[in-house]
Amino acid sequence: MIIVSDTSPINNLAAINHLYLLHQLYGTVFIPEAAYRELTDPNFPVAGAAEVQTF
Repeated sequence: MIIVSDTSPINNLAAINHLYLLHQLYGTVFIPEAAYRELTDPNFPVAGAAEVQTF
């Protein structure tokens, strides 16, 4: 199954060290460009920022 994720699930799962669940449950996860930019903005660090760069 393929899903498209916005920032909230990625950020919240990363905050509790369960980001792996997205891959485990769905296989392929697409992150829209706007969500990627929001997660990796160096001026506003959030949980999952490092993980999403290698996602």
